[in-house]
Amino acid sequence: MDIDSLMNRHLASSEEEKKDQTPISSYSNCYLKDAELGLELCASLVAKPELRTSSDKILDDVRSLINKTFLSHTEQGENTSGATAYARLLKWFDLLKEAAYFPQLQQSHTVAVGGSFSAGKTRFLNTVLGCPSLLPVDTTPTTSIPTFLFKGDQNRIDALNFYGKKTEINEDAIKAICHAFNKKYQVTFSHILQMIAVERETFNYANLIFLDTPGYSKSDNEKKIDENISRQHLRVSDYLIWLVDSQNGTVPQQDIDFLQSLDLDSPVLFVISKADKKLESEVKGIITQAKEDLDNAEIDYLDVIGYSAVDDKEVSEHGGRLKEFLNHVNRGSEGSTLKWQLSKIFDEYHREYLATQQTLKLTVGTLNELIFDEKLTGDKKKHLTDFYKKVKSQLDTLQRHKRDSEKIHVQIEDLLREVCKSKKIFLSDKPSITQLKAMRKKSGVAQSATFKFDALLQGDQSALSHLANLDSLEGEVTKVSVLGLSIKLDKAPNLEIMVMKNVINKTAPSLKFEQFYVSQEVKVQIISSKKASVSVSFD
Repeated sequence: MDIDSLMNRHLASSEEEKKDQTPISSYSNCYLKDAELGLELCASLVAKPELRTSSDKILDDVRSLINKTFLSHTEQGENTSGATAYARLLKWFDLLKEAAYFPQLQQSHTVAVGGSFSAGKTRFLNTVLGCPSLLPVDTTPTTSIPTFLFKGDQNRIDALNFYGKKTEINEDAIKAICHAFNKKYQVTFSHILQMIAVERETFNYANLIFLDTPGYSKSDNEKKIDENISRQHLRVSDYLIWLVDSQNGTVPQQDIDFLQSLDLDSPVLFVISKADKKLESEVKGIITQAKEDLDNAEIDYLDVIGYSAVDDKEVSEHGGRLKEFLNHVNRGSEGSTLKWQLSKIFDEYHREYLATQQTLKLTVGTLNELIFDEKLTGDKKKHLTDFYKKVKSQLDTLQRHKRDSEKIHVQIEDLLREVCKSKKIFLSDKPSITQLKAMRKKSGVAQSATFKFDALLQGDQSALSHLANLDSLEGEVTKVSVLGLSIKLDKAPNLEIMVMKNVINKTAPSLKFEQFYVSQEVKVQIISSKKASVSVSFD
């Protein structure tokens, strides 16, 4: 039996299965035949990293700035958004580590291939990528490890564990991990390995990374784990190809329920796999039925096609939809958004400083006018003077804390540049629409999103001095014009706020200007006497 047959034994007919019931451990896999080698592989995969590269040291410095310096900074000040900013920085740091270990993931769009267990993902990807018998895909329900495949300068396979240790392994090792380790050594790797990365010099789509996810519909005791792993990775991918076994006759309700839970915002390409097992007329009938069922389920799909990985043949109205789709998305990702995301985190954190600062400045100004009022004398004047000094001290402390935070931001950004320079990762200043969608999904926002826009402030600000909190004022859009949005505040109607159209286009290129409307509710944060921040939510 060749490697391809070994990795795809679930495709064999029932008669073949009866003839060949030899367990995988008896095949010529050194890690399964030799227990000592198998345990050595286990030990290397679960170990913490020993060798410290220059990137590792930089990551340690970033980790220290976040977990020590910034966390200590949030505990000293009165910025209530500190906990949120810290949590976001931890998630951002995970992305930075991923970029350091596998730079390709930051520079290419990701095409995820999903489907139920035994839907034919292995053969499909082997054929489409031009890499027969390559993929380390689980064909028995033992482990669940997401696998990334991409074009590189060499042929190698790496396993990344949750300690951040990257271990180069061979094809025997990866087949052993994904097949029989659990049965032979009582060891599973789904909670130890973050991912497996397969790099190949020969690869049909140089600017795409393909993600092979665990089948979500394995045995009951593993179903929940596999489902969660699949959902997590499918949600954050840029594009999705969903495979359905032609034996199902249409898209199963279980698949539909799973896809609806993903809250996808891009159409899915559905592939009826193993088309060679059916007559072409039968496959066309399945496609028709699948489209009808998807329409009824209100699932947005690019197309539904039949495909035989054995013959590399497509069955569809267009005849070449799969290659057309892959050629269309086969482009770079316009660079990494890590710097942009870091700036957004600190911008949000600093907005509360700016709002509080504006409140304190208004208070200081009002107190200063009262103190110099000739009618005010004696104890009243002394009390106001003392209060003025207290507020002024608060203002000075706040400004100092903001400067400290800005310094931390600069330090982290400098280290980010070092990592990206060493890994040849280009940092983009503004994300593309595709990248924005991916970031929204990673943050857990799929069907709804809130956007913040810089705004201009004009008019009578006297009403603001009577408001205790200037960082979340309610308002509404009063006019939508070619220039932008005009906004009025409920508690300060004489104040005029303007969000320019070019600012909207630059900040949120994925939004259509037609989505804004008169009477739309907004939240406004006063930043200074001339600037504000406007938050608009879309469902």
